[in-house]
Amino acid sequence: MQKAAYEIVNKRLERLDKYFPKKQKGNLNAALVAIRPKTGEIVAMVGGRNYLENQFNRATDAERQPGSVFKPFVYAAAINSAYETNSRVFTAATVFKDEKKVFTFGNDTYSPNNYGDTFSNKELTLREALYKSKNVITVDLGMELNIGRVMNLANKAGLPKVEKAYPSMALGTSEVTPLQMATAYTMFANLGDRVSPLAISRVTTGDG
Repeated sequence: MQKAAYEIVNKRLERLDKYFPKKQKGNLNAALVAIRPKTGEIVAMVGGRNYLENQFNRATDAERQPGSVFKPFVYAAAINSAYETNSRVFTAATVFKDEKKVFTFGNDTYSPNNYGDTFSNKELTLREALYKSKNVITVDLGMELNIGRVMNLANKAGLPKVEKAYPSMALGTSEVTPLQMATAYTMFANLGDRVSPLAISRVTTGDG
């Protein structure tokens, strides 16, 4: 598994090198973490392109914006509304309109775009909005829920706690490490229960 992970990372980076020829070869980097969701065992981890050249472990220490990878936490918070008596209940069949919107937050406004700056101007179910990765509906849903509730759920899943929640966080603007995100995703595979990552399962002596 570790060998396969290393090969995948390097193949992807080689392709990116061709897409960005103006960058000095080797400057682009990546990381990968694979976890068994039931046990938390880390079965593969790649911290960068070449350990001999750079020992910085991007899998555990590089904080980056996760982007759309964060969106499932917004929809999970919506599904959780069924357990809360004082809020609107959302289901996978709840519909939102896929259209351009401006959101007000305090004294500020925020107007996100969908990928490609395109809108269908049709009603989509939350199920459709998630698998089509619709930015505006995701933010709209987060604002309906209260973006703070979304970030609290993400924190319970193991992502870093934020001091103040903003609408853009529904689109994954709050930085996390790859290991933190992989760990948080175990919640989805375990019906809401997160497992802690396990790097070492046992230690033995040289003679067993």
